[in-house]
Amino acid sequence: MKEQVKFGVIYQVMVIGVVCIMLSSCSTYNKIYSDDDIVYSTKRFELKYYCKDRDRRTPIYFFTQSIVKEVDQNNNVSYRAYDVLFLISSSFKLDEKVILIIDNKPYPMVIDKIELENVKTISENTTDIQTSDSTTVSVTTGYSENNKKITRFSYKIPVSTIMEIKKANQISFRYYSGPSMITVKPKKLSIKKIKELIDIE
Repeated sequence: MKEQVKFGVIYQVMVIGVVCIMLSSCSTYNKIYSDDDIVYSTKRFELKYYCKDRDRRTPIYFFTQSIVKEVDQNNNVSYRAYDVLFLISSSFKLDEKVILIIDNKPYPMVIDKIELENVKTISENTTDIQTSDSTTVSVTTGYSENNKKITRFSYKIPVSTIMEIKKANQISFRYYSGPSMITVKPKKLSIKKIKELIDIE
């Protein structure tokens, strides 16, 4: 009985530890940070959030977006988005277009910059083998290779489009990769934070 209680306590501590690690790793997302840019004499506000796609029909693994709002000395406001898409290795190159869809109405963005990157990670597969003297030895059984394509877009979001976002019920981002149509739908919390970013002064 005491062993069961002891195991239960250890298990609970482990679960709490894992949850804390997960929360701390996500702590930089869905938060708005502000800085003074003395070089350009602007006030900067930055929001970063992520989306993980579970639709197996699309080639996307993961998506992050940073939106930077800048206010200059004359109170002129500008918005710039930085999108990062992680795609499977067999996917087609993304078309050089980003369409912001607000309440089912498309708003094509003008791309300023696009970057492409192929990432390869190799991990070692091991197994434990018990020797004749009962000691355990870890032996390499092979290697696993994981390839991803990363595409980065940057573009300005016009203030007129920002005003549409402010009153929107639904927001999504559309990308095209060969025959695949990729639609990224930010979660409600992220949409709320985008609107909060717009309202910040």
